[in-house]
Amino acid sequence: MKVAVIGTINKDLILPFEGASIQSFGGIFYTITALSILGGENIQIYPVSFIGEDILQPLNALLQKYQSISPDRLIPLRQKNHEVILEYNSPEERMEKALFNFPSLEWHQIKKINDVDFFLINMITGWDLSLKSFHKLSKKFFNKMYLDVHFLVMGVDNLGKRVPRCPDNIREWLRGARFVQMNQREFSIINNTTTHEIAFFEENFREDQVLIITQGGRGAKVIFRKNNMTRDKHFPTFHLEKIIDTTGCGDVFGAGFVWKYLNSQNIYSSMKYACNAATANCMLKGTNEMDILLSQMDKFREL
Repeated sequence: MKVAVIGTINKDLILPFEGASIQSFGGIFYTITALSILGGENIQIYPVSFIGEDILQPLNALLQKYQSISPDRLIPLRQKNHEVILEYNSPEERMEKALFNFPSLEWHQIKKINDVDFFLINMITGWDLSLKSFHKLSKKFFNKMYLDVHFLVMGVDNLGKRVPRCPDNIREWLRGARFVQMNQREFSIINNTTTHEIAFFEENFREDQVLIITQGGRGAKVIFRKNNMTRDKHFPTFHLEKIIDTTGCGDVFGAGFVWKYLNSQNIYSSMKYACNAATANCMLKGTNEMDILLSQMDKFREL
């Protein structure tokens, strides 16, 4: 299997709700390393991200331990790498500050990626990929695309702090990929009329799409159309006695869903697997311990 992951590799400084600070690579680094661990020898991953000159050498050295991740599509820039400071006020609530922003990826930088089985687009900054480029990609590969909305619905103030901001063109993004993931907060920002989830889906999505809403410790919900009926199903989280760090759980969820779906073509089993992967990620310190993701997944039982 070949998967292209489009987004941004961050430098993260994580200030957890409890415990010492954590420095690690973040953004789509969660996605690509989780895919690598889950897929093993059966996957090849092509991250597409700008890379600052300050992390180019250490990042390339780190990627050498992940044989399934190809650095060929990384684009070096002569500036500092995009950096994010995440300060947690509770295990799941945080404030973020973004520094050293990158430009958007444009069509000429992704148009030659044709020989992959799937595209996972993770909007880490909110402008990782231009809408024009997204449209072109969608016209060619809609059925092979998974979009994590992420910070499409967040802007940055003049101090770099993340603030809610739902763009007027959000519906163009929502309709551009077969699978669309958002968390509960992102859903609330987009759905400012408090429309029920099923009505929201029917109003904003095509009939051949799948909407996934992650709900933190409560699990995740999937909504889709089958046999002319809109269906929704909730998948609970897995038992967890202590949370180490929730950073990247949505990214790992998306990686888990895509990997399982590519192998099973089954939405429900992919949701269950993704919930397991995201829960296991809560036991890891940033991406520094991603190597033990599978062993953590094996420890959990479904509630």
